[in-house]
Amino acid sequence: MTVARYSAVTNDKNKTVEHIEILSESNDPTLGGSYFDDIMVDLLAERFNAMKENKGKADIRENVRAVKRLYKEAIKVKEVLSANKMMQVKVAELHDYVTLLTQVYRSEFEEACQSLFDRVDKPALKALEIAGLKPEDIDQVEIIGGGIRVPQAQEILKKTMKKEMLHVHLNGDEAMAFGATFIATNSSSMYHMRKVYLTQTPSHSFRININPIEPPINETEPVPETEE
Repeated sequence: MTVARYSAVTNDKNKTVEHIEILSESNDPTLGGSYFDDIMVDLLAERFNAMKENKGKADIRENVRAVKRLYKEAIKVKEVLSANKMMQVKVAELHDYVTLLTQVYRSEFEEACQSLFDRVDKPALKALEIAGLKPEDIDQVEIIGGGIRVPQAQEILKKTMKKEMLHVHLNGDEAMAFGATFIATNSSSMYHMRKVYLTQTPSHSFRININPIEPPINETEPVPETEE
């Protein structure tokens, strides 16, 4: 959650330039879209394990290849349920020639995700607290990111921010990368684009950990994490 103030300033050439001032930031690193994917994979895995053909067999989650296929399907199911109340799921020959065929309802997915929904409002409230503002002081709420497409998450934010609607003027998947690139061009002499001033004082350092889904071949020689 980021609280930003948009205004206009006059530069040294006496031209009016847009100015974005970041007032505060807050986030929950365990509340992204991938955590909703994890829950959907568990739901689908339980359905597969409960099929009569799999009674007494090993948990499908122990099969790396099958889990990869479940994640691919889980992302699709999650996206479809953002606009529909039910989806028919079919994963042909998921394991041992057994096909997963089931129906997933948005209501049961939301129930399974309740522990995540209980934390949706926390970053928003924290960002407001840091900025010294109240929900009534916010003119507009723009949503980006995959997890925010979940209808229940949107309803929670509407209630928390006391807004009748949330805005989706930006591409939620591309906005952060596009914005960073746009700001970077302002510092380059090679590109001529509309100037936008940005004032930001990051309160956190960030790093990216990339971990393999498959376990290391030799447990005595673990695969190192890649950091950027």
